[in-house]
Amino acid sequence: MKRLKSILSNEVRLLILIFIVAILIRFLYFPNNIHFAFDQARDAYFAQNILKGDLRIIGPPSAAAESLFPGPLSLYLYSIVLFIKNSPISLSAFFRIYNALGVFLVYLIAKNILGKKTATVTSLLYAFSYEQTQYSLFMSHQPLAVIPVLLFYLGLTHVIFRKDTRGIIISILGLGLAIQFHYVYLLYLLILALILLIFRKAFSKISIKYYIYALLFFFVTISSYIVAEIKFGGRFISTLMHTSARSTVYLTESLYVVRRFLHDTFFGNYSFTFILSIALTIALIYFLTQKRHRLVIVFLSIWFIGGLLPYLFSGTSSYYYSAGVNVSILIFITLIITTLLQKYRYIALLIFLVVVINNLLLISRVNISGLNSDMVIQRGMLISEQIKVLDYIYITAGKNDFSVASLGVPLKINTTWSYLFEWYGYKTYGYLPIWSEKPPLGFPGNLSYKEKRSDLPLTQYIIIEPTIGINEGYIEKYFSEENYFSRIVEEKDFGSIAVQKRIKI
Repeated sequence: MKRLKSILSNEVRLLILIFIVAILIRFLYFPNNIHFAFDQARDAYFAQNILKGDLRIIGPPSAAAESLFPGPLSLYLYSIVLFIKNSPISLSAFFRIYNALGVFLVYLIAKNILGKKTATVTSLLYAFSYEQTQYSLFMSHQPLAVIPVLLFYLGLTHVIFRKDTRGIIISILGLGLAIQFHYVYLLYLLILALILLIFRKAFSKISIKYYIYALLFFFVTISSYIVAEIKFGGRFISTLMHTSARSTVYLTESLYVVRRFLHDTFFGNYSFTFILSIALTIALIYFLTQKRHRLVIVFLSIWFIGGLLPYLFSGTSSYYYSAGVNVSILIFITLIITTLLQKYRYIALLIFLVVVINNLLLISRVNISGLNSDMVIQRGMLISEQIKVLDYIYITAGKNDFSVASLGVPLKINTTWSYLFEWYGYKTYGYLPIWSEKPPLGFPGNLSYKEKRSDLPLTQYIIIEPTIGINEGYIEKYFSEENYFSRIVEEKDFGSIAVQKRIKI
Protein backbone atom coordinates (compact mmCIF):
# COMPACT_ATOMS: atom_id res chain seq x y z
CA MET A 1 0.00 0.00 0.00
CA LYS A 2 2.82 2.44 0.85
CA ARG A 3 4.50 1.67 -2.46
CA LEU A 4 1.23 2.34 -4.30
CA LYS A 5 0.86 5.69 -2.53
CA SER A 6 4.39 6.63 -3.52
CA ILE A 7 3.63 5.81 -7.16
CA LEU A 8 0.34 7.70 -7.25
CA SER A 9 0.64 11.45 -6.92
CA ASN A 10 -1.77 13.46 -4.79
CA GLU A 11 -3.33 14.71 -8.03
CA VAL A 12 -4.06 11.19 -9.26
CA ARG A 13 -5.36 10.03 -5.88
CA LEU A 14 -7.73 13.00 -5.72
CA LEU A 15 -8.96 12.28 -9.24
CA ILE A 16 -9.60 8.63 -8.40
CA LEU A 17 -11.59 9.74 -5.34
CA ILE A 18 -13.72 12.09 -7.49
CA PHE A 19 -14.19 9.27 -10.00
CA ILE A 20 -15.48 6.99 -7.23
CA VAL A 21 -17.90 9.74 -6.13
CA ALA A 22 -19.12 10.04 -9.74
CA ILE A 23 -19.69 6.27 -9.92
CA LEU A 24 -21.58 6.21 -6.61
CA ILE A 25 -23.86 9.03 -7.75
CA ARG A 26 -24.57 7.32 -11.09
CA PHE A 27 -25.33 4.03 -9.34
CA LEU A 28 -27.90 5.61 -7.02
CA TYR A 29 -31.16 3.60 -7.22
CA PHE A 30 -29.45 0.92 -9.33
CA PRO A 31 -30.82 -1.44 -10.62
CA ASN A 32 -34.36 -0.21 -9.88
CA ASN A 33 -34.11 2.78 -12.24
CA ILE A 34 -32.90 0.96 -15.38
CA HIS A 35 -34.98 2.12 -18.36
CA PHE A 36 -35.62 -0.66 -20.88
CA ALA A 37 -37.96 -0.09 -23.81
CA PHE A 38 -38.13 -0.85 -27.53
CA ASP A 39 -34.86 0.84 -28.53
CA GLN A 40 -32.92 -0.92 -25.80
CA ALA A 41 -34.39 -4.35 -26.63
CA ARG A 42 -33.80 -3.86 -30.37
CA ASP A 43 -30.16 -2.89 -29.85
CA ALA A 44 -29.61 -5.80 -27.46
CA TYR A 45 -30.87 -8.16 -30.18
CA PHE A 46 -28.50 -6.54 -32.70
CA ALA A 47 -25.61 -7.02 -30.27
CA GLN A 48 -26.52 -10.67 -29.73
CA ASN A 49 -26.62 -11.19 -33.50
CA ILE A 50 -23.12 -9.70 -33.80
CA LEU A 51 -21.92 -12.34 -31.33
CA LYS A 52 -23.48 -14.95 -33.62
CA GLY A 53 -21.49 -13.61 -36.57
CA ASP A 54 -23.94 -11.11 -38.09
CA LEU A 55 -21.49 -8.21 -38.45
CA ARG A 56 -23.02 -4.78 -39.09
CA ILE A 57 -21.82 -1.74 -40.99
CA ILE A 58 -24.67 0.53 -39.86
CA GLY A 59 -26.00 1.32 -36.42
CA PRO A 60 -29.56 1.39 -35.08
CA PRO A 61 -32.31 3.03 -37.17
CA SER A 62 -32.82 6.76 -36.70
CA ALA A 63 -36.09 8.37 -35.65
CA ALA A 64 -35.15 11.47 -37.68
CA ALA A 65 -35.16 9.81 -41.11
CA GLU A 66 -35.44 6.28 -42.44
CA SER A 67 -32.15 6.44 -44.37
CA LEU A 68 -30.02 8.03 -41.65
CA PHE A 69 -28.14 5.61 -39.42
CA PRO A 70 -25.35 6.24 -36.92
CA GLY A 71 -22.26 4.06 -37.02
CA PRO A 72 -22.34 0.52 -35.59
CA LEU A 73 -19.63 1.01 -32.94
CA SER A 74 -22.20 1.25 -30.12
CA LEU A 75 -23.59 -2.18 -31.04
CA TYR A 76 -20.12 -3.73 -30.97
CA LEU A 77 -19.56 -2.24 -27.51
CA TYR A 78 -22.88 -3.72 -26.38
CA SER A 79 -21.88 -7.10 -27.76
CA ILE A 80 -18.68 -7.09 -25.68
CA VAL A 81 -20.63 -6.26 -22.50
CA LEU A 82 -23.33 -8.86 -23.24
CA PHE A 83 -20.66 -11.46 -24.01
CA ILE A 84 -19.23 -10.93 -20.53
CA LYS A 85 -22.68 -10.96 -18.87
CA ASN A 86 -25.83 -11.35 -20.96
CA SER A 87 -28.08 -8.97 -19.05
CA PRO A 88 -29.48 -5.47 -19.58
CA ILE A 89 -28.46 -4.84 -15.97
CA SER A 90 -24.79 -5.33 -16.86
CA LEU A 91 -25.26 -3.07 -19.89
CA SER A 92 -26.68 -0.34 -17.69
CA ALA A 93 -23.72 -0.71 -15.31
CA PHE A 94 -21.37 -0.23 -18.27
CA PHE A 95 -23.10 3.03 -19.26
CA ARG A 96 -22.80 4.43 -15.75
CA ILE A 97 -19.11 3.61 -15.42
CA TYR A 98 -18.45 4.86 -18.96
CA ASN A 99 -19.99 8.25 -18.23
CA ALA A 100 -18.12 8.54 -14.91
CA LEU A 101 -14.83 8.21 -16.83
CA GLY A 102 -15.52 11.71 -18.11
CA VAL A 103 -14.21 12.97 -14.75
CA PHE A 104 -10.64 12.42 -15.98
CA LEU A 105 -11.17 14.18 -19.33
CA VAL A 106 -12.99 17.09 -17.72
CA TYR A 107 -10.11 17.49 -15.28
CA LEU A 108 -7.55 17.56 -18.09
CA ILE A 109 -9.58 20.04 -20.15
CA ALA A 110 -10.08 22.39 -17.19
CA LYS A 111 -6.43 22.00 -16.22
CA ASN A 112 -5.36 23.08 -19.72
CA ILE A 113 -7.66 26.11 -19.59
CA LEU A 114 -7.59 27.27 -15.96
CA GLY A 115 -4.90 25.31 -14.13
CA LYS A 116 -4.58 22.33 -11.80
CA LYS A 117 -6.39 23.68 -8.71
CA THR A 118 -9.46 24.91 -10.55
CA ALA A 119 -9.65 21.68 -12.57
CA THR A 120 -10.53 19.83 -9.36
CA VAL A 121 -13.62 22.00 -8.89
CA THR A 122 -14.77 21.36 -12.47
CA SER A 123 -14.31 17.60 -12.21
CA LEU A 124 -16.28 17.65 -8.94
CA LEU A 125 -19.10 19.54 -10.63
CA TYR A 126 -19.08 16.93 -13.41
CA ALA A 127 -19.24 14.13 -10.83
CA PHE A 128 -22.38 15.70 -9.32
CA SER A 129 -23.92 16.75 -12.66
CA TYR A 130 -27.59 15.79 -12.93
CA GLU A 131 -27.44 16.09 -16.72
CA GLN A 132 -24.54 13.68 -16.96
CA THR A 133 -26.29 11.20 -14.66
CA GLN A 134 -29.20 11.25 -17.10
CA TYR A 135 -26.79 10.40 -19.92
CA SER A 136 -25.46 7.53 -17.81
CA LEU A 137 -28.98 6.09 -17.37
CA PHE A 138 -29.89 6.13 -21.06
CA MET A 139 -28.80 2.92 -22.79
CA SER A 140 -28.53 4.13 -26.36
CA HIS A 141 -25.88 5.19 -28.84
CA GLN A 142 -26.36 8.96 -28.32
CA PRO A 143 -24.98 9.23 -24.75
CA LEU A 144 -21.85 7.35 -25.77
CA ALA A 145 -20.81 10.51 -27.60
CA VAL A 146 -20.03 12.26 -24.28
CA ILE A 147 -16.50 10.84 -24.02
CA PRO A 148 -15.57 11.48 -27.71
CA VAL A 149 -16.90 15.06 -27.51
CA LEU A 150 -14.72 15.64 -24.45
CA LEU A 151 -11.76 14.15 -26.36
CA PHE A 152 -12.52 16.57 -29.19
CA TYR A 153 -12.29 19.57 -26.88
CA LEU A 154 -9.38 18.15 -24.89
CA GLY A 155 -7.31 18.02 -28.07
CA LEU A 156 -8.25 21.58 -28.96
CA THR A 157 -7.24 22.84 -25.51
CA HIS A 158 -3.86 21.11 -25.91
CA VAL A 159 -3.25 23.08 -29.10
CA ILE A 160 -4.68 26.44 -28.01
CA PHE A 161 -3.75 26.70 -24.34
CA ARG A 162 -0.74 24.37 -23.99
CA LYS A 163 0.78 24.89 -27.44
CA ASP A 164 0.96 21.10 -27.81
CA THR A 165 0.36 20.58 -31.52
CA ARG A 166 -0.20 16.83 -31.08
CA GLY A 167 -3.58 17.74 -29.64
CA ILE A 168 -5.01 17.95 -33.16
CA ILE A 169 -4.75 14.14 -33.38
CA ILE A 170 -6.72 13.70 -30.13
CA SER A 171 -9.30 16.23 -31.26
CA ILE A 172 -9.96 14.69 -34.68
CA LEU A 173 -10.05 11.20 -33.17
CA GLY A 174 -12.71 12.40 -30.73
CA LEU A 175 -14.69 14.04 -33.54
CA GLY A 176 -14.66 10.86 -35.62
CA LEU A 177 -15.79 8.74 -32.67
CA ALA A 178 -18.56 11.22 -31.84
CA ILE A 179 -19.82 10.99 -35.44
CA GLN A 180 -19.65 7.20 -35.14
CA PHE A 181 -22.10 7.40 -32.23
CA HIS A 182 -24.37 9.95 -33.93
CA TYR A 183 -24.22 11.63 -37.32
CA VAL A 184 -25.47 14.90 -35.79
CA TYR A 185 -21.87 15.55 -34.72
CA LEU A 186 -21.00 16.19 -38.36
CA LEU A 187 -22.08 19.71 -37.37
CA TYR A 188 -18.97 19.88 -35.19
CA LEU A 189 -16.99 20.26 -38.41
CA LEU A 190 -18.41 23.79 -38.43
CA ILE A 191 -17.20 24.30 -34.85
CA LEU A 192 -13.77 22.99 -35.81
CA ALA A 193 -13.62 25.33 -38.80
CA LEU A 194 -14.57 28.32 -36.61
CA ILE A 195 -11.95 27.43 -33.99
CA LEU A 196 -9.29 26.96 -36.68
CA LEU A 197 -10.15 30.43 -37.96
CA ILE A 198 -10.24 32.26 -34.62
CA PHE A 199 -7.22 30.48 -33.13
CA ARG A 200 -5.35 30.18 -36.44
CA LYS A 201 -2.09 31.35 -34.90
CA ALA A 202 -1.96 28.28 -32.61
CA PHE A 203 -2.98 25.88 -35.39
CA SER A 204 -0.52 27.32 -37.90
CA LYS A 205 2.30 25.76 -35.87
CA ILE A 206 1.00 22.22 -36.39
CA SER A 207 3.19 20.22 -38.74
CA ILE A 208 1.74 18.56 -41.84
CA LYS A 209 2.65 15.20 -40.31
CA TYR A 210 0.21 15.67 -37.42
CA TYR A 211 -2.55 16.83 -39.78
CA ILE A 212 -2.04 13.67 -41.84
CA TYR A 213 -2.17 11.48 -38.72
CA ALA A 214 -5.34 13.29 -37.62
CA LEU A 215 -7.03 12.74 -40.99
CA LEU A 216 -6.07 9.07 -40.98
CA PHE A 217 -7.67 8.63 -37.54
CA PHE A 218 -10.75 10.51 -38.73
CA PHE A 219 -11.28 8.35 -41.80
CA VAL A 220 -10.69 5.16 -39.82
CA THR A 221 -13.32 6.15 -37.23
CA ILE A 222 -15.92 7.06 -39.88
CA SER A 223 -14.97 4.18 -42.21
CA SER A 224 -18.25 2.36 -41.51
CA TYR A 225 -20.13 5.31 -43.06
CA ILE A 226 -17.92 5.14 -46.15
CA VAL A 227 -18.47 1.38 -46.55
CA ALA A 228 -22.23 1.81 -46.02
CA GLU A 229 -22.38 4.59 -48.63
CA ILE A 230 -20.66 2.38 -51.18
CA LYS A 231 -22.93 -0.57 -50.39
CA PHE A 232 -26.21 1.38 -50.31
CA GLY A 233 -25.53 3.72 -53.21
CA GLY A 234 -24.97 7.00 -51.38
CA ARG A 235 -28.25 6.79 -49.45
CA PHE A 236 -26.94 8.56 -46.35
CA ILE A 237 -25.49 11.58 -48.16
CA SER A 238 -28.53 12.04 -50.42
CA THR A 239 -30.89 11.88 -47.42
CA LEU A 240 -28.70 14.26 -45.44
CA MET A 241 -28.57 16.77 -48.29
CA HIS A 242 -32.31 16.54 -48.82
CA THR A 243 -32.93 17.05 -45.10
CA SER A 244 -30.48 19.98 -44.94
CA ALA A 245 -32.03 21.66 -47.98
CA ARG A 246 -35.39 22.02 -46.24
CA SER A 247 -34.02 22.85 -42.80
CA THR A 248 -35.04 26.03 -41.04
CA VAL A 249 -33.70 27.69 -37.92
CA TYR A 250 -35.60 26.83 -34.73
CA LEU A 251 -34.88 29.60 -32.24
CA THR A 252 -37.72 28.78 -29.84
CA GLU A 253 -36.55 25.21 -29.33
CA SER A 254 -32.94 26.35 -28.92
CA LEU A 255 -33.89 28.95 -26.31
CA TYR A 256 -35.77 26.26 -24.41
CA VAL A 257 -32.61 24.13 -24.42
CA VAL A 258 -30.62 27.08 -23.03
CA ARG A 259 -33.19 27.49 -20.25
CA ARG A 260 -32.96 23.76 -19.56
CA PHE A 261 -29.19 24.01 -19.20
CA LEU A 262 -29.65 26.77 -16.61
CA HIS A 263 -32.40 24.85 -14.84
CA ASP A 264 -30.46 21.60 -14.67
CA THR A 265 -27.14 23.16 -13.72
CA PHE A 266 -27.84 26.16 -11.50
CA PHE A 267 -31.32 26.21 -10.04
CA GLY A 268 -34.13 23.71 -10.63
CA ASN A 269 -36.88 26.25 -11.14
CA TYR A 270 -37.68 27.67 -14.58
CA SER A 271 -38.99 30.89 -13.00
CA PHE A 272 -35.40 31.92 -12.26
CA THR A 273 -33.78 31.11 -15.63
CA PHE A 274 -34.25 34.65 -16.98
CA ILE A 275 -32.53 36.19 -13.94
CA LEU A 276 -29.76 33.59 -14.17
CA SER A 277 -29.21 34.33 -17.85
CA ILE A 278 -28.80 38.06 -17.11
CA ALA A 279 -26.35 37.38 -14.26
CA LEU A 280 -24.30 35.00 -16.41
CA THR A 281 -24.29 37.45 -19.33
CA ILE A 282 -22.91 40.16 -17.03
CA ALA A 283 -20.22 37.73 -15.82
CA LEU A 284 -19.44 36.81 -19.43
CA ILE A 285 -19.00 40.46 -20.43
CA TYR A 286 -16.80 41.06 -17.38
CA PHE A 287 -14.43 38.22 -18.26
CA LEU A 288 -14.31 39.33 -21.89
CA THR A 289 -12.94 42.67 -20.70
CA GLN A 290 -10.15 40.85 -18.86
CA LYS A 291 -7.31 40.18 -21.27
CA ARG A 292 -6.09 37.03 -19.49
CA HIS A 293 -9.54 35.42 -19.67
CA ARG A 294 -10.65 36.61 -23.11
CA LEU A 295 -9.47 33.56 -25.06
CA VAL A 296 -10.99 31.23 -22.46
CA ILE A 297 -14.40 32.92 -22.77
CA VAL A 298 -14.29 32.86 -26.58
CA PHE A 299 -13.41 29.17 -26.54
CA LEU A 300 -16.13 28.26 -24.01
CA SER A 301 -18.71 30.35 -25.91
CA ILE A 302 -17.96 28.51 -29.17
CA TRP A 303 -18.21 25.20 -27.30
CA PHE A 304 -21.60 26.12 -25.81
CA ILE A 305 -23.12 27.71 -28.92
CA GLY A 306 -21.81 24.85 -31.05
CA GLY A 307 -23.75 22.45 -28.86
CA LEU A 308 -26.94 24.28 -29.79
CA LEU A 309 -26.49 23.69 -33.54
CA PRO A 310 -28.43 20.37 -33.57
CA TYR A 311 -31.38 22.13 -31.96
CA LEU A 312 -31.17 25.16 -34.24
CA PHE A 313 -31.38 23.00 -37.37
CA SER A 314 -33.57 20.06 -36.26
CA GLY A 315 -36.28 21.66 -34.16
CA THR A 316 -36.05 18.90 -31.57
CA SER A 317 -35.45 19.50 -27.89
CA SER A 318 -34.31 15.95 -27.09
CA TYR A 319 -31.82 15.83 -24.24
CA TYR A 320 -29.16 13.72 -25.92
CA TYR A 321 -28.07 15.98 -28.83
CA SER A 322 -25.84 18.07 -26.56
CA ALA A 323 -23.43 15.49 -25.18
CA GLY A 324 -20.65 17.15 -23.20
CA VAL A 325 -21.88 20.69 -23.81
CA ASN A 326 -22.70 21.29 -20.17
CA VAL A 327 -18.98 20.89 -19.38
CA SER A 328 -18.41 24.30 -20.97
CA ILE A 329 -20.89 25.69 -18.43
CA LEU A 330 -19.18 23.84 -15.58
CA ILE A 331 -15.81 25.33 -16.56
CA PHE A 332 -17.39 28.79 -16.69
CA ILE A 333 -18.89 28.26 -13.22
CA THR A 334 -15.45 27.22 -11.99
CA LEU A 335 -13.97 30.40 -13.44
CA ILE A 336 -16.58 32.48 -11.59
CA ILE A 337 -15.99 30.61 -8.32
CA THR A 338 -12.19 30.82 -8.45
CA THR A 339 -12.30 34.52 -9.34
CA LEU A 340 -14.64 35.31 -6.42
CA LEU A 341 -12.58 33.12 -4.11
CA GLN A 342 -9.80 35.70 -4.01
CA LYS A 343 -11.93 38.39 -2.29
CA TYR A 344 -15.38 36.92 -1.69
CA ARG A 345 -14.68 33.45 -0.32
CA TYR A 346 -18.15 32.84 1.17
CA ILE A 347 -19.98 33.92 -2.00
CA ALA A 348 -17.78 31.57 -4.04
CA LEU A 349 -18.50 28.72 -1.63
CA LEU A 350 -22.23 29.52 -1.73
CA ILE A 351 -22.31 29.33 -5.55
CA PHE A 352 -20.50 26.00 -5.48
CA LEU A 353 -22.90 24.59 -2.87
CA VAL A 354 -26.01 25.89 -4.69
CA VAL A 355 -24.91 24.19 -7.93
CA VAL A 356 -24.07 20.89 -6.21
CA ILE A 357 -27.24 20.86 -4.10
CA ASN A 358 -29.41 21.72 -7.13
CA ASN A 359 -27.95 18.80 -9.06
CA LEU A 360 -28.36 16.41 -6.12
CA LEU A 361 -31.99 17.48 -5.63
CA LEU A 362 -32.75 16.85 -9.30
CA ILE A 363 -31.00 13.47 -9.11
CA SER A 364 -33.04 12.47 -6.05
CA ARG A 365 -36.29 13.69 -7.62
CA VAL A 366 -35.91 12.36 -11.17
CA ASN A 367 -33.33 9.57 -11.27
CA ILE A 368 -35.20 7.45 -8.77
CA SER A 369 -37.71 6.68 -11.54
CA GLY A 370 -35.24 6.62 -14.42
CA LEU A 371 -35.06 9.09 -17.28
CA ASN A 372 -36.67 12.51 -17.64
CA SER A 373 -39.39 13.24 -20.20
CA ASP A 374 -36.97 15.11 -22.49
CA MET A 375 -34.85 11.98 -22.78
CA VAL A 376 -37.62 9.44 -23.45
CA ILE A 377 -41.36 9.60 -24.10
CA GLN A 378 -42.27 6.42 -22.20
CA ARG A 379 -41.12 7.06 -18.66
CA GLY A 380 -41.70 4.15 -16.31
CA MET A 381 -40.42 1.36 -18.54
CA LEU A 382 -38.19 0.08 -15.77
CA ILE A 383 -36.49 -3.33 -15.57
CA SER A 384 -37.48 -3.59 -11.89
CA GLU A 385 -41.19 -3.31 -12.75
CA GLN A 386 -40.90 -5.46 -15.88
CA ILE A 387 -39.43 -8.31 -13.85
CA LYS A 388 -42.41 -8.04 -11.47
CA VAL A 389 -44.73 -8.19 -14.48
CA LEU A 390 -43.11 -11.40 -15.72
CA ASP A 391 -43.11 -12.97 -12.26
CA TYR A 392 -46.82 -12.17 -11.88
CA ILE A 393 -47.65 -13.65 -15.29
CA TYR A 394 -45.72 -16.88 -14.79
CA ILE A 395 -46.95 -17.43 -11.22
CA THR A 396 -50.63 -16.77 -12.00
CA ALA A 397 -50.42 -18.91 -15.15
CA GLY A 398 -49.60 -21.83 -12.84
CA LYS A 399 -47.15 -23.56 -15.21
CA ASN A 400 -49.83 -23.69 -17.90
CA ASP A 401 -49.33 -22.43 -21.42
CA PHE A 402 -50.38 -18.84 -21.92
CA SER A 403 -50.38 -16.14 -24.57
CA VAL A 404 -49.22 -12.56 -24.30
CA ALA A 405 -50.01 -9.35 -26.15
CA SER A 406 -48.96 -5.80 -25.42
CA LEU A 407 -50.36 -2.36 -25.90
CA GLY A 408 -47.18 -0.36 -26.24
CA VAL A 409 -44.85 1.75 -28.33
CA PRO A 410 -44.30 1.04 -31.19
CA LEU A 411 -47.77 -0.44 -31.74
CA LYS A 412 -48.03 -4.18 -32.44
CA ILE A 413 -44.27 -4.70 -32.04
CA ASN A 414 -43.27 -7.39 -29.53
CA THR A 415 -39.50 -6.69 -29.47
CA THR A 416 -39.35 -5.36 -25.90
CA TRP A 417 -41.34 -8.13 -24.27
CA SER A 418 -39.91 -10.84 -26.48
CA TYR A 419 -36.44 -9.90 -25.23
CA LEU A 420 -37.58 -9.79 -21.60
CA PHE A 421 -39.31 -13.16 -21.80
CA GLU A 422 -36.27 -14.70 -23.48
CA TRP A 423 -33.77 -13.13 -21.07
CA TYR A 424 -35.62 -13.37 -17.75
CA GLY A 425 -38.74 -15.49 -18.27
CA TYR A 426 -37.11 -18.49 -19.89
CA LYS A 427 -34.05 -18.34 -17.62
CA THR A 428 -36.23 -18.26 -14.49
CA TYR A 429 -39.25 -20.40 -15.42
CA GLY A 430 -37.98 -22.62 -18.22
CA TYR A 431 -40.54 -21.92 -20.93
CA LEU A 432 -41.83 -19.13 -23.16
CA PRO A 433 -45.33 -17.83 -23.90
CA ILE A 434 -47.06 -17.59 -27.26
CA TRP A 435 -47.51 -14.16 -28.80
CA SER A 436 -51.15 -13.62 -29.66
CA GLU A 437 -50.71 -12.16 -33.14
CA LYS A 438 -48.22 -12.10 -35.99
CA PRO A 439 -45.75 -9.24 -35.45
CA PRO A 440 -44.72 -7.07 -38.44
CA LEU A 441 -41.70 -8.29 -40.37
CA GLY A 442 -38.28 -6.76 -39.83
CA PHE A 443 -38.42 -6.31 -36.07
CA PRO A 444 -36.33 -8.42 -33.67
CA GLY A 445 -38.09 -10.96 -31.46
CA ASN A 446 -38.21 -14.75 -31.26
CA LEU A 447 -41.51 -15.59 -29.54
CA SER A 448 -43.75 -17.94 -31.51
CA TYR A 449 -47.17 -16.61 -32.46
CA LYS A 450 -50.65 -17.72 -33.46
CA GLU A 451 -52.50 -15.92 -36.24
CA LYS A 452 -55.87 -17.44 -35.29
CA ARG A 453 -57.32 -16.34 -31.97
CA SER A 454 -59.07 -19.69 -31.64
CA ASP A 455 -55.67 -21.42 -31.44
CA LEU A 456 -54.51 -19.43 -28.41
CA PRO A 457 -54.31 -21.00 -24.93
CA LEU A 458 -57.11 -20.52 -22.42
CA THR A 459 -55.03 -18.16 -20.25
CA GLN A 460 -54.09 -14.87 -21.88
CA TYR A 461 -52.36 -11.68 -20.75
CA ILE A 462 -52.25 -8.14 -22.05
CA ILE A 463 -49.34 -5.97 -20.93
CA ILE A 464 -50.21 -2.27 -21.03
CA GLU A 465 -47.18 0.00 -21.24
CA PRO A 466 -47.33 3.75 -20.45
CA THR A 467 -49.72 4.93 -23.17
CA ILE A 468 -48.13 8.34 -23.79
CA GLY A 469 -47.98 8.76 -27.57
CA ILE A 470 -50.87 6.36 -28.25
CA ASN A 471 -54.13 7.83 -29.52
CA GLU A 472 -57.01 7.49 -27.03
CA GLY A 473 -59.35 6.36 -29.81
CA TYR A 474 -56.96 3.54 -30.69
CA ILE A 475 -56.83 2.39 -27.06
CA GLU A 476 -60.62 2.26 -26.81
CA LYS A 477 -60.88 0.33 -30.08
CA TYR A 478 -58.12 -2.09 -29.00
CA PHE A 479 -59.90 -3.13 -25.80
CA SER A 480 -63.33 -3.13 -27.45
CA GLU A 481 -62.07 -5.70 -29.98
CA GLU A 482 -60.21 -7.68 -27.32
CA ASN A 483 -63.40 -8.08 -25.30
CA TYR A 484 -64.91 -10.12 -28.14
CA PHE A 485 -62.28 -12.81 -27.65
CA SER A 486 -61.50 -12.78 -23.93
CA ARG A 487 -62.76 -11.49 -20.60
CA ILE A 488 -60.78 -9.88 -17.77
CA VAL A 489 -60.12 -11.99 -14.70
CA GLU A 490 -57.75 -9.58 -12.95
CA GLU A 491 -55.88 -6.36 -13.65
CA LYS A 492 -52.80 -5.38 -11.69
CA ASP A 493 -50.48 -2.36 -11.82
CA PHE A 494 -46.70 -2.48 -11.60
CA GLY A 495 -45.56 1.11 -11.49
CA SER A 496 -46.49 2.62 -14.85
CA ILE A 497 -47.15 -0.80 -16.41
CA ALA A 498 -50.45 -2.66 -16.07
CA VAL A 499 -51.25 -6.32 -16.74
CA GLN A 500 -54.62 -7.82 -17.53
CA LYS A 501 -55.11 -11.52 -16.94
CA ARG A 502 -57.80 -12.77 -19.29
CA ILE A 503 -59.63 -16.00 -20.08
CA LYS A 504 -60.51 -16.95 -23.65
CA ILE A 505 -64.24 -16.75 -24.41
